Amino acid sequence: MVALKDDSFQPLVTFVTAPELYWNIPWSSVKNVQELKQLEVFYRRTIQQHVRQIIRAFPARQWGRLILLPGTNALLTPSKQNPNRYEALNYVVAGNNFGKRSFWGAPLISMWPKRNTALIDYMGLSAEQAVEKDNELIIFDPETASPELFDGDPPLVFVYQLSETLSVNVYELSTSTAKHQRGCRLLPLFDNQPVPDLPFGIDICADYGLGRLDELRKPQVKIDFLIAAGQRTAAGKELHQSVQYVVRNDGRMYTTPDGRPHSQCELWTVIDGKTHTVIPARLVTENVWLHQFEVD
Repeated sequence: MVALKDDSFQPLVTFVTAPELYWNIPWSSVKNVQELKQLEVFYRRTIQQHVRQIIRAFPARQWGRLILLPGTNALLTPSKQNPNRYEALNYVVAGNNFGKRSFWGAPLISMWPKRNTALIDYMGLSAEQAVEKDNELIIFDPETASPELFDGDPPLVFVYQLSETLSVNVYELSTSTAKHQRGCRLLPLFDNQPVPDLPFGIDICADYGLGRLDELRKPQVKIDFLIAAGQRTAAGKELHQSVQYVVRNDGRMYTTPDGRPHSQCELWTVIDGKTHTVIPARLVTENVWLHQFEVD
């Protein structure tokens, strides 16, 4: 932010993003169910505190209007569907330095959760896939599984070995929905238009392209932020017709087919509902990229 303070470009608002799983410690650090519960409580409380601290450190009168989309934090919480299973709550805690505040002065926040759990979310861990039938898990090999196994569309479950002493069963689909803070309460819908006429959306990795417009206060999204860890995009990706740009921030490095390193941060134009062209970025400091663009 200091490097941009005297920049000649004067934006209406600056979005600050980070990649998926930005806040997580290695799952292998968790040795038992009690530690898993303690980690969940720690994440829920601490991440929100840190986001608010960052917002307070950059007041709008000094730094201009900022919207913070600081990557995701993934935790495991017991499922309401089945107490023997978990759901992955992998979500962005979003906030800004210019909007309404609580009666005690704290910045209000919104939370956008990921819907689809993926194997990559727990990369490096031993994992198996299963379907749940009659409350029992049937482990299968994706390469050899019979199509009849999936008759009736049974829930898909990932069996993760988090550490040498802890294994968990996690539903592929999360039931969590977007929330926005109002006072001391969390209400439905994500506040995606703190700046008038600039509604934005968030896709977290495997959710890319799903939209979930019914969870946004303003569904006519103009900027779609892809917060990811290994989710690529390419020309021709279909999105909602209102989208003008896709901003991708990916925490996983990979190379192109010809061996060149692929940028982890990209800005794509979207024309007629499809990704079209990458706009070059400016490298500010190591691993920090700046994209400057105008939205209609």
